[in-house]
Amino acid sequence: MMFLSLESLAVALSITYVVFAAIEKKVCWWFALTSSLIYIFIFFDVRLYMESMLSVYYALMALYGIFVWGKTDSEKQHSKIISYDFRIHLLILTAIIILSGLSGYILSNNSDAYRPYMDSLTTWSSIFATFLVVKKVLENWIYWILIDSVSIVLYFERELYQTVFLFIVYLGIAFLGLFIWRKNFESQNK
Repeated sequence: MMFLSLESLAVALSITYVVFAAIEKKVCWWFALTSSLIYIFIFFDVRLYMESMLSVYYALMALYGIFVWGKTDSEKQHSKIISYDFRIHLLILTAIIILSGLSGYILSNNSDAYRPYMDSLTTWSSIFATFLVVKKVLENWIYWILIDSVSIVLYFERELYQTVFLFIVYLGIAFLGLFIWRKNFESQNK
């Protein structure tokens, strides 16, 4: 019962994080920090070890996001939305594939990890995508659309149904975030 309520809390905090991130509010990072700390334990419990480690990374990136996005939303000290060239994304995708293959291989041969390659793929993709969010790279939302879609399957198989719901919501918010950020990107570059 406690595990279920912890998952419910983590889901609520995570949804709040993404909504605030989509509308570029610094407070999003506090919600990300709290939900990430909870998910460290939830994912470890269901043998999604890479996802558990990813939650550690999310917590650290949340602290970094708090710093990078400025002291307050009203001060407008956080950076403008930028866009990366296709070549940079190609390098990122290559790194994701190599790292996913390596960690998937290590986990499949040295642990009882569930779906080690899929777990690694979503984890490494999320690591890069989170960095893109912090740096306010427009294309981060495309990464999240793909990551969320794969994660839904992974969490469904592990019977983390509230987290499946979370990622369905994330998927919708990622489409909305892409729309909002693209609009803001175009207006700031006029």
